[in-house]
Amino acid sequence: MLRSICLLLALVPLTAAAAPSPLPRSPRETRNLTALIKLVGDVKYFYPNRHTARLSWETVLVRSIPAVRRAPTDAALARTLDSLLRPLAPEVRIQVVPAAAPVPAAPLPAAPAYYFWEHHGLGLDKTGLPVVRVMMRLAGLPYASAIREEPKAVVDSLFPGGQHQYVAALTDSVRLVLPLVLTQTQYRQPLQRQQGRRVRRLMPSESSHQLATVMLTWNIVQHFYPYREVLAEAQWEAALPLALQQAANTTTQAELLQACRVLLARLPDRHVRMSPKTRTGLSIVPPPWALQLAWVEGQVVVRQSPQRLWPALAPGTVVTQVSGRPVAELLTQLEGTIPATSPVVARQLATEALLSELAAMAPTTNLTLQDSSRALYSYPLAFKTAKGSLYQLPPVREVAPGCFYLDAARLRYADFRRALPQLQAARALVVDIRQRPTYDLLRILPHFSPQPLLPDSTATPVLRQPNFYHATFRGAAARSQAPQLPLLPAPKAFLVGPHTYSYGETIAELVHRHQLGLLVGQPTGGTNGEMNFAAVGRAYLLSWTGRRVMHRGVGYQGTGIAPDILVTPTRQNIRLGQDAELARALELLQSAAPR
Repeated sequence: MLRSICLLLALVPLTAAAAPSPLPRSPRETRNLTALIKLVGDVKYFYPNRHTARLSWETVLVRSIPAVRRAPTDAALARTLDSLLRPLAPEVRIQVVPAAAPVPAAPLPAAPAYYFWEHHGLGLDKTGLPVVRVMMRLAGLPYASAIREEPKAVVDSLFPGGQHQYVAALTDSVRLVLPLVLTQTQYRQPLQRQQGRRVRRLMPSESSHQLATVMLTWNIVQHFYPYREVLAEAQWEAALPLALQQAANTTTQAELLQACRVLLARLPDRHVRMSPKTRTGLSIVPPPWALQLAWVEGQVVVRQSPQRLWPALAPGTVVTQVSGRPVAELLTQLEGTIPATSPVVARQLATEALLSELAAMAPTTNLTLQDSSRALYSYPLAFKTAKGSLYQLPPVREVAPGCFYLDAARLRYADFRRALPQLQAARALVVDIRQRPTYDLLRILPHFSPQPLLPDSTATPVLRQPNFYHATFRGAAARSQAPQLPLLPAPKAFLVGPHTYSYGETIAELVHRHQLGLLVGQPTGGTNGEMNFAAVGRAYLLSWTGRRVMHRGVGYQGTGIAPDILVTPTRQNIRLGQDAELARALELLQSAAPR
């Protein structure tokens, strides 16, 4: 991993003036702030001065925002941006020109060596994430960011045709000209600084801090999210004005996080999360719930619950209100913060997350419930009574004569080996990958096929220019999995759903492409590739998909893999304790299995 970034304080002189309104109300303010966002992202990650690379960009943004917001015209905006950035990036130019005006190519000056940024994903922004850094190193994730020193021949090969200069429209008449390659003198050039207080941590109660949080978050995704087609479909740049408005209206950390999560939810990517940063850098994981809710037939239904909460909260019971508020209102608010492949899936995930959200606000709540006869009644729920996990059956078990169920979320290879005598004689096998499987499943799948299995491989984006211009991908091809004896010839079905994503979706795609069995259930989560993490303003932890899958079949990022057999559970299934997907898979397999 890269060393922690040394922070070089760069202070921006501001003209004394009355503080602006905390809300970016006017189109002019939004236009100005959008230009600042683009400028800072391009310079922060791609201007290769060694001192600029160590700046506290939280400080730069917080001190720049008030002056930028006040600029009344594009000409004034250009002057303001130039005065702010010139001390921090001396070779950067801000120009006021017609949109179509060409930029003459500037040849590189003669020098023995040149310097430029090269990002393998994002290796920066890890300050304050010690445990995350260790975990990523142990996982072998090749994220790294560094300024390279190379001779002209190498630079010419990596930046052909004058690409060593990047030009971007900040508005329709304000243009950024950013040198991507510097000489040794320019690389070492010290910055002009003034003394003053550095912003140590972005605070949700201050207007400029709120806007800076959104700006830093937006830029990480803009420059380092590898599925560019998904980013384009999400209209990422068009989301900025609303995100700035929502952030400026916040007063608490919870509200600011809500605004950031609404922005991030535009990406149908389950790896995308933002949470308060802890001392270790890890997120706080909600407790397991023995009481679980599901969105079924347009209602919030108790899917499972411990016996101690029966009969009031027996499976199949409908929740209509929470503390007097219609539960649909709560879900509408929550689902807008959840990345999902469709509104239906967002509502399903919001329903599952509802208990954790409510428990974070108070130790108890009052539920209005509806039983099977449609009678309404109230129940005071203490959340501590709903925690825990229900009794789990063995990971391999016979669920019908000759038919075996394998719970991939708990299945170890040792369990599989012990059950092999039964599995070799089985009439049918059902593998449940609706929750994240163990990595041992990749050792088990070669027992299902007489042909070698070839999983998809992942690759890291290599970036030397902003906004993924001329990006390449680097990664090793996945190794083929040879068949393993004994082969299990019984027909198979794999249960899938919205929680089948990331590694689980790697398995589902492998099953689908190699025709190892039927996919039964609901569409998968539409998210795969290795995660990356960043600290935002030393206050928040952001995760996203940092490496992309190089598909051998059809891509599914943002859409998911459709099952061969779609199964939608009903309230009646839940009330009777039936696993609808499992029941349908057994029905299909038993009808196809030899007798």
